[in-house]
Amino acid sequence: MNEYIPNGMIQQQFRWEWVHYCLYQHLQKNNPIPKLQPVLDQLLNEQEKQLALLEKIAISQGITIPSATINVKYKQFNECIKELHYREYQLLQEYMSYTDYFLPASSQSLGIRDLINIQLSQVNTLVGLKQALSTPAKEENNTEKPDYLIEQGYRLERFVSGLTFPTVMTFDLQGNIYVAEAGFAYGTKPGKGRVVRIEPNGSFTEIAGGFGGPVTGIAWHDGYLYVAAGDIGEEHGAGCGQIIRLSLDGTKETIVTGLQTCGDHFTGDVLFGTDGKLYFSVGTATNSAVVGTDDMLILKYHPQFHDTPARDIELVGTNFVSRNPLSEQQDVAVTGAYKPFGESSYEGEMISGRLLANGVIYCCNPDGTNLQIVADGFRNPFGLKFSPFSGKLIAIDHGADPRGSRQIRLDWDKVWEVVPYGWHGFPDFFSGLPATLPHFHADEQAKPTFLLKGHPYLSSQPLARLQSHSASMKFDFCTNADFGRPGEIFVAQFGESGFENTEELPGFKVVRVDLDTGQISDFFANPKGDSATKGLVRPIDVKFNSAGNELYLVDFGIMGTLQTGRNPKPKTGSLWRIVKTK
Repeated sequence: MNEYIPNGMIQQQFRWEWVHYCLYQHLQKNNPIPKLQPVLDQLLNEQEKQLALLEKIAISQGITIPSATINVKYKQFNECIKELHYREYQLLQEYMSYTDYFLPASSQSLGIRDLINIQLSQVNTLVGLKQALSTPAKEENNTEKPDYLIEQGYRLERFVSGLTFPTVMTFDLQGNIYVAEAGFAYGTKPGKGRVVRIEPNGSFTEIAGGFGGPVTGIAWHDGYLYVAAGDIGEEHGAGCGQIIRLSLDGTKETIVTGLQTCGDHFTGDVLFGTDGKLYFSVGTATNSAVVGTDDMLILKYHPQFHDTPARDIELVGTNFVSRNPLSEQQDVAVTGAYKPFGESSYEGEMISGRLLANGVIYCCNPDGTNLQIVADGFRNPFGLKFSPFSGKLIAIDHGADPRGSRQIRLDWDKVWEVVPYGWHGFPDFFSGLPATLPHFHADEQAKPTFLLKGHPYLSSQPLARLQSHSASMKFDFCTNADFGRPGEIFVAQFGESGFENTEELPGFKVVRVDLDTGQISDFFANPKGDSATKGLVRPIDVKFNSAGNELYLVDFGIMGTLQTGRNPKPKTGSLWRIVKTK
């Protein structure tokens, strides 16, 4: 293994640590408890050491750390401590990954172990502060939760109701709104998706139906709607996802087909770049590259499905033993990575990369010709957007779950700046970190090990890591200072589905993310989750109008979870908008 530091990793760590330096100063100045002053002084002192160590490491590697003005956002004292713990813990994992993977041989001479020790001290101190200042659980449980919370100075308005499992919206050049309905939800019988036009009076008119579900992306371009369809269900569909060009008279033309959408994830988003090309994404077939008993419903109808890589890979040969749900008698299956269920792998086995693959972002001409892979190594890149400021392609990628034969604990959703032709880590790196880190080890489960024998160079680290199991979906850039927060992205967080118990209810929010500092703030929150009766239930898409002064939100509606005992409920989806109050 060649020692290396992923592109931009040190520079981003230095920028984050500088943000933390400012936040520690903020805590010192606004400390309401005098007894904490020595503790805060120590944290700031350690932070100064961190910056000096990072600068030393950068210089030793010939890396220039650019000086830049950083616009740090400050929260109230207790919230600032929570933010620092969330961020410092992530940096601890990044620093540990140097000794675990990137620079194991030279880490001692570079001072990385000193960096880890100081970082661990900071994280432990912040854990104590967070626990000491938190509201007791008994008091919190007795507090009545509001119907919803929204950032001060904004107003939520319902625009359309009665939609069934809507997933995405788009505007045409005249400002007309089109919404796609998925066709089904996890836990319902598979159905067909459709596209509707929203009328000025709040009603909607079907433009076309009959799309193989789930429909997950829609974009307007040059007089047509472009639709991303999965063509898969638990009982039907070949698992060959499609990109369909739709005329407003309902005429369909399939321009891309054969996409690998049979499995856990499907097509994601679809959009056009300034180069006039069509960009779209396809997720992985499995949770973490191994077909297991968590895929029982899919296995029943598609027993040969599995992940397909976009580039040639060599397998370590690790196999996973599970019970065999396809057998009527008690039986087991031995399954390798990138293999159909029950088919083992061997050390040194080569799997050829294919154009029609999983975990990739594509581009093609508007008629579907010249299909190319832009980048790979994603798990489920569900949201795509070109930055109107930098022109870079930004993607939101879903984290893995503690389920199946290869369980991954507390993986974050993440925001990537997509590196052209770059590998973004799947199946051996999650959120830019090696799967071998203790953080990803689920209790009483086998520790995740690498599946690939040798890795491509990891393209980068995420710009931001979003809360685990928040199901961060689609997003948009704010460009209008009158609305507020220009330059930040607004992210729809669908909410957890019951895979793992976490400290707080994940998702059911719209969050703001500053991609320069990595800071995340709540903009809208539904504290009641699937039990909500007012306001949005599950945000899944957010888009600004052309003027940038109104934010539209697609609400999937009631999805339900095992915990709540509720099932997906048709016609509970809505379209909302948020406007700035005078």
